[in-house]
Formats: sequence, C-alpha cells, structure tokens
Amino acid sequence: MAGESLRWWVGILLFVGAIVSTQSMQDECAVEIYEKIFKPALGQIKNPYVLVEFFASWSPPSKEFKPHYDRVACMFNEPDPVHANEVFVTKVDCALESNKMLCARFDIQSYPTLYWGPSEVVASGSAFSKEDSGLQSVSGSAVSTAEDLLQWINKRLNKKYSLTDAKPEPEIHKPILEMKQSPGVYGIWKNPATLHDVEEATAQAFSYMMDEKMMRSSSRGSFIQFMHLLERHHPSERCRKGSAKILQNLVEFWPLRQPPRSVLKKQQLCGPGLPRGFWDSCDGVGRGYSCGLWMLFHSLTVRVEDFEGSFALTAIEAFVDDFYKCDHCRNQFRNMTSRITHESTSTKKDVVLWLWRTHNKVTELVAREESRVKGHSPRKLWPPENECPPCRDIPNGDSEWDEEAVYYFLLEFYGLKGAELQYRYSKVVTSEKSVVVPYWAAVSIGLASLGCAMATCYSRVHKLKFKLAKGS
Repeated sequence: MAGESLRWWVGILLFVGAIVSTQSMQDECAVEIYEKIFKPALGQIKNPYVLVEFFASWSPPSKEFKPHYDRVACMFNEPDPVHANEVFVTKVDCALESNKMLCARFDIQSYPTLYWGPSEVVASGSAFSKEDSGLQSVSGSAVSTAEDLLQWINKRLNKKYSLTDAKPEPEIHKPILEMKQSPGVYGIWKNPATLHDVEEATAQAFSYMMDEKMMRSSSRGSFIQFMHLLERHHPSERCRKGSAKILQNLVEFWPLRQPPRSVLKKQQLCGPGLPRGFWDSCDGVGRGYSCGLWMLFHSLTVRVEDFEGSFALTAIEAFVDDFYKCDHCRNQFRNMTSRITHESTSTKKDVVLWLWRTHNKVTELVAREESRVKGHSPRKLWPPENECPPCRDIPNGDSEWDEEAVYYFLLEFYGLKGAELQYRYSKVVTSEKSVVVPYWAAVSIGLASLGCAMATCYSRVHKLKFKLAKGS
C-alpha cells in the first residue's frame, strides 16, 4: 500500500513538472512597447513591415490570444527567427494609463485588435490614415489561432510560410573576452550581481520615491518612465509584475496634475517582505544602497533593445534627478551627464557603455575625496584587471580600456548568465565551450527534485508511523 501511494505521489509531481516545462517552452517573442517610445522604436526598425497587437492585460480574449500571437512572433522576431528581417511583431497594452492616447489614436474598440503596415507608416499612423497609407487592421477574433494569423500575414507578404517551418540551429556566440585569451586561462566567469541586492535596491528606491519631499506633481513623468523601464527589463519577475500593477492603476494611484494618493505608498513593488534591510554582495562600509542602485541600473541597461537606448538613458537620468536623496551625489551625476548629447538613435551598446563610464567617473570622484580625507581609498576602476584581463589595453593601466571587451563583459556579468538573475537562460561560459540550459528545463529538474524530496519524506514518515504502531 505504501509503495502504491509513493508511486502515485511521484507520478503526480513528475506529471505536473512535465506540464509546466511544456507550457514554459513557448517563448514570449512579441516585443511590448508603449506610447513614449512607439514612434522612435518603429522608426528605427529595419524590417519592412510591422504588426502591432493592441491588447488589454485584463481582457480574457487577449489572454487566450497571447500564446497564438507569441507563436507567430517567434517566427519573425529575434533571437532566433525562422524568417528574419521581414516583420517586426510587437504589442501595446491598452490597460496602461500611459498608453491610453496611443490606443485612442488607433481607435481601438475591442481587444485584441491588430494593425499592419510599413514600419514608417505604422510609426506615425492612426486609425484615420488607414485608407491612404496602406495601414490595415483586423480584429483578433478574425485571426484567433496561430494558423489563421500566419495565413493573414502570408497574404500580405505573398508568401507560403507554415508553422512547421524549420527553425535554424541557434548559433552560440563566444564572447570577445574568450576570444582574446588563450584556452584554459580565464575559466568560469563569476557573477556577484545577486538578485537579492537588485531587488533590495529596487524596493528601497521605491520607498525613497514615496517620500513626500520627492513626490512632486512635476516628477510624475519621471516616475512613469522609470516604472516602464522596470516593468520591461527588471531581472526579477515579481518586480516586473509590481511595476506593471502600478502602471495599470496609475489613474487611481496618481491622478494627472494631482499629488499621488496614499494607496500608491502602500504598494509593495517587489512583493511582501521587501526591502529586507540587509545586503549580500553590496554589504560593507560605504556600499549598501548606492552599490545596489548601480547594480540595478547596469542590470536594466544590458536588457534594453536598441530602439530603447535613448529612453533608458533618459529614464535613469530622470530618476536620479528627481528621486535620489543625496543632493551632492545627484549634482555630481547631473554635471557628468549634462555634457552628453542624447541622440535619438542611441543603441543598447551606447547606453551600456555610457552607464559604465559614468559609474567609473563617480568612483574616481569618491576615491579622490576619500584619499583627501583619509589619506587613501580602496576604490578602483571597474572591472579590475583580475576579473577582466582583456578589458585593459594596457596591463595595470587605469585609463586605457578596450570598450568592445568591456561591453561583452558587462553583458555577461549583468545579463543573461547566472541563475541568480533568473533571466531567460542559465549560461555557463568556459574556456572551451558554452552550455545553455533553457529555463523550462531548469524548472522541470527542480520539480522533479521536489518530487523526489517529497517522496523521500513521505516514505520516512510512513516508516516511522509503522514503527510506532508496531511498538504500541
């Protein structure tokens, strides 16, 4: 009897794990954009056509359509499109208050509604310019399955694409850092940028933003920009969800031209229990919140798309300008960044390296001040040579950098590698090969391990009960 029960529980747990892993295998390839970056984003797209889904995150039809839309999106969008450079598939959440004017511009009456057209036409178009410009729309109910949607696209491309078209084998790109050194020298990269500290910094930043001295009506725009950046690119899922909740309820939480309401201050951006009040890798004298905030900024910039470069840069600057409590630090940051001309075509690489340079400039300023007061400073420019030898053009130099190598180091250090940041893949880079483990496989393994643990626990409890019964 015990054996049958044990097998039953293990079977249930493994079955659940299989379901979860199967559902998780479907990537979310449709790129979500919002009104602030709608025109510049689509204006920079090189694909000849754009498909935009206007949806509402609360809408049951939108939720039902989502897996079908994403399945088609994965055929055309990065990272591994079957049919590249043809259609850029994106979406806009009309449930967000900040997207209301954009959705009204396209006269969205039902969810989901899709718009199709040349990139430049969609970027500047509206529901009232459809007939002359080649802009077309269709209700989601008319293309409710992936098959129907792909056929609708085929008619506009004059193609015969199928959902069974083969996906090319993903090419594993070895970072430049590996290529610049002899095999066996560098080993496995370590990533101390723990999710704990990124979440802690985010939760503390939100609590500081809620300070009455910071919450001016003029800072509402900066607040919305930063919430959008968190909602799109925060490495923690619960921080992304918390940001999305605030954006969806912004009219209630912070009405236009009014002070924010008390309900906004009660929101727990990254979930209950945060901030925790302690640090992990950012622990130490003179570190803590400032260290965690830099870590958060770096983690955000390595995740933006090229078309979001200028927006990400502006959002970070606006946050520091409006919500950073240290006046001296804020003025230093403003003085350094005010000399930068923000091009509308700033790429992801531009923003990643801009933040890195700014971080090192701040480090230099703080180190000089500490040396003046204490006679020395432990602060060094980052990354140090022992962590990234290829990043230095001149060994042991502090000012000569190979920025191409620095860029790839930052992507790996703050980006897709490492289960701690819980982003799309857990990637381990060695001197010989790169191994990529899909997150759904990790979930399955975790659930299977949980099943074994529960099964073991059940078996031991059953044996104990049997011994006690026998002893009595």
